[in-house]
Amino acid sequence: MKIIDKFRSLNVVQVILTIFFYLLFLVLYLQDYIDGISFLLILLISLIVLSISMIALRKKRATRRKIGISLSILLLLFCYELPLLGFISKTHVADVYIEPRQTVVGSGIFIVSVASLPLDNMESKQEAQEYLIRQNEDFYKITKLTNQILYEEKNKTLLSWIHLNEKSPKEKMRENLKQYFGKEETRITDYFNDDQAIGDSSGLSLLLTELIIKGELQNRLKIAVTGAIDGDGNVSAIGSLKEKLQTADKYDFLFMIIPSENAKEAVAIQKELKLNMEVYDVEHVDGAVELINDLNEEYRNNF
Repeated sequence: MKIIDKFRSLNVVQVILTIFFYLLFLVLYLQDYIDGISFLLILLISLIVLSISMIALRKKRATRRKIGISLSILLLLFCYELPLLGFISKTHVADVYIEPRQTVVGSGIFIVSVASLPLDNMESKQEAQEYLIRQNEDFYKITKLTNQILYEEKNKTLLSWIHLNEKSPKEKMRENLKQYFGKEETRITDYFNDDQAIGDSSGLSLLLTELIIKGELQNRLKIAVTGAIDGDGNVSAIGSLKEKLQTADKYDFLFMIIPSENAKEAVAIQKELKLNMEVYDVEHVDGAVELINDLNEEYRNNF
């Protein structure tokens, strides 16, 4: 019995030492002390060394068993980390302008969104900026990608492969719109089949557009709209508000509707950028409908 307990104890120690070895280099990677190639290479070299050791010490059963435990654990961890190869070349991401668009031409309701453009093998933000300028790409900002960001993206990708990841904001918005209308309208399906359909901030735009198509709302103005919605039509906060306000201003919108939760942020941004645009905030789709009706009434002589 004592021999068995001692054997189990040795196995536990071997497992702990192996995991500690792995975690040591994982931390170094996440803290940007080593890059992804170095991290994977260290794991690979360790596997090779352990494999050779098993062959060389095959006659020593106890030692071979200990090496086998470490080899098995590291092999599993290496397979888990191997997808990092697909992210190693990504060094920066640029937030770029997307021209506001209507899901239905003539509705006057324009979706305002921001796209993220991954950039590969850029040595610095300056190089990335020069590349975007050469490509005639308008952008808001460029962000350097850390190893931690890349690692999180790798993990999300793995979860998506086995369908265990949390639903994306876009998928949640699709469900909320379906709940609000009781079914998924054709135009909403078409929107989600569009590669440009990203995030959840187009929820309010889609909902208002559908009301216009159904004849429950009339609009003759050009209005930029951003806002996430739930199944009851409540409007919730969105991200990248500064960039979206900049986009609306760039394309000469005079009116923009945003969530009330972003109202204070919008006031500060307008003051900072001196935007020549009326920004209105709403808490519910009913408030947006009322606002659009009031604006159309106020500016009816301009049609």
